[in-house]
Amino acid sequence: MKKIILIVLFASLVQMNAQLIPCRAGKKWGYCDTGKIVRIRTEFDFTDFFSGDIAFVLKDSLYHGINKKGEFITPGLKHHGVFADGLCPIQLADGTCYYINEKGQVAFDHKFAAAENFSEGLAVVSVNKKLGIINTKGEWVREPNFDTSSLYFKSGFLMGVSKGKYFYIKKNGKTLALPDSIQPAGIFSENLAAVYVTKTTFIGGQATKTTYLEYMDTGARIVIQHFIIDSFDYSGYLAPEREFRDGKALVKARNQIGWDYYYMDKNARFSPLYSTAKHLGDSFFLGVIGYYMSEVRILDSNYYVSGQFQTKPLQLGEFGDGLLPFCDKEGKWGYMNSNCKIIIEPVYNAAFTFKNGYAFVAKNGLQGVIDTKGKEYFQ
Repeated sequence: MKKIILIVLFASLVQMNAQLIPCRAGKKWGYCDTGKIVRIRTEFDFTDFFSGDIAFVLKDSLYHGINKKGEFITPGLKHHGVFADGLCPIQLADGTCYYINEKGQVAFDHKFAAAENFSEGLAVVSVNKKLGIINTKGEWVREPNFDTSSLYFKSGFLMGVSKGKYFYIKKNGKTLALPDSIQPAGIFSENLAAVYVTKTTFIGGQATKTTYLEYMDTGARIVIQHFIIDSFDYSGYLAPEREFRDGKALVKARNQIGWDYYYMDKNARFSPLYSTAKHLGDSFFLGVIGYYMSEVRILDSNYYVSGQFQTKPLQLGEFGDGLLPFCDKEGKWGYMNSNCKIIIEPVYNAAFTFKNGYAFVAKNGLQGVIDTKGKEYFQ
């Protein structure tokens, strides 16, 4: 009898701790384990991955938070965000927004017209058509007084906009003081932000103002300037394209037919020139040479070629779990590694970035989930 009880308890624990993966049978979604054994019945219109003890599912045109028993633990929702710092914004059918914890409970008794995900312990919310900032207790860090902003805090700062003027907001809610000669040009990321610096020079008694691209740190000190490429200072010709990511920012300079793109590290060292460039994630970067008979390359953090496409892809996603979604010339999506070796054949109508070993794909007009081996969790 003791053995039977132990076996039953062990089986129950295995079932409780089994990883729940969104699975689809026909057009209905539920959850299965890694062995494709259904743990929560396929009765929903869509299911997402669990975050802690809660997941969001779609049923009858409304989202619901469910627990690992498949029970509803939130009311019907029009929209939901993602969990960060243990909290998630949700929007009710009437448009009211508030935050819940990972048990589906109301986190604090404040409601908003709009609410963003938390980042670095803070979130942007809207009240009376103005934006403000709250902490994880629902307390005001900055009461609503600006018009729009970047979505998330990065490196301790948010970019805000009020009456057409851009400025940086610190985590204490106060505005970062900058001289009139410095104007924000991009968001903070990896402790640096692109700014435009206006300098006045006098030639023959005539004052001339010129604007230069430079980068400042979180202490508002200019730390990157004088962008030298082939012995020429491009500071007055460059514009920011993307903020720093994996140690590289993307900048651009206008040419006769469009833009030239360069990656730049924090020591102002530049990559070769590219006609198209993009951060790919996992410290890899896209570099395209030429506009017509172009060469498409994957670069590592030293700008060395990790892989080169033999056939030019129509589209590329971003790396996740070492795999890059790509779309071939037939319009089908698959996954390859950083050496451009195909790992999962292009048989899908769409493919999204892997995270924690799984990714959503679309096949025959319906979505489903696969793992990094190409195992499909749908029928």
